[in-house]
Amino acid sequence: MRRWLLALAILSGLTTGPVRAEVTDHYVLLMVWMPGLCKFEPDRPECKELTLRRYDGLNLAFMALQSARPSNAPNTFCYSMISDETQDRSRQWCDMYRPKIPDTLTLQLKTLMPVIQSCQDRGLWARYASCTMFSATDYYSRGIKMAKAFAGTQVNSKIAGAVGATVKQSDLVEAFKADFGDEKVNAVEFICRKQGKESHLFQVRVALMPRALTRGIDTEFLWKPSSPLRRTCPENIIVDAPPVPIAGTGPDVPPAKPAEPGVPEAVPVGPVDTEPLEPTGPVVR
Repeated sequence: MRRWLLALAILSGLTTGPVRAEVTDHYVLLMVWMPGLCKFEPDRPECKELTLRRYDGLNLAFMALQSARPSNAPNTFCYSMISDETQDRSRQWCDMYRPKIPDTLTLQLKTLMPVIQSCQDRGLWARYASCTMFSATDYYSRGIKMAKAFAGTQVNSKIAGAVGATVKQSDLVEAFKADFGDEKVNAVEFICRKQGKESHLFQVRVALMPRALTRGIDTEFLWKPSSPLRRTCPENIIVDAPPVPIAGTGPDVPPAKPAEPGVPEAVPVGPVDTEPLEPTGPVVR
């Protein structure tokens, strides 16, 4: 109902919030290294019981699918309520709108998108998902599919193998090349947060062509930028361990192999090879 009212308001010129969508050139899968997030924001509810036994303690977790412009800048807060941007920036996430999705999908998100514990999924929905023009079910089904696929890559394994230690960014790049080849290496970007002189892994972003959202992550469906991506991490990156220790783990005990989440399969997505999903109306700034 809310999206229908927004569409009606847009068509009638009575937009309830900013309409800033520009042409969707590609998408970006945004994943977070939760132990790195919890290093800087330990009071978040999703950090209280984060251990190596939890899926997001050893795997990159899903955050968002971004609709991106040719410049690689994301479209944000498209067709959203006027209060969304302010509430998102002030982290009033639990006061924001949360779209309805099937229970089976919600169950998977509890494992694969742990930031829902702090209601940040609502802020990410307004900031990024609103620009994709997907229904909530399609958006999260595709996002989960992409995140689960990337969990099986050598990049994810390389990060998991470095928990509590330091990894070289060049080794992560080589791991990405091993899975997807040299030609698309600029499709991956590693994002760090600094504390003093040390840089901690925070996010991994992968640029995807629109077809990847229906056909999966594969070399031919990765987006290749016209110029190299600006890498924000230095060569040596700290891969933080989960904040809650468990018996039998520590710096001298290697972490377990990343495990598949023990949740039902994603809601099936029909074989619909859509046209680019940008808004068809005039751009309003």
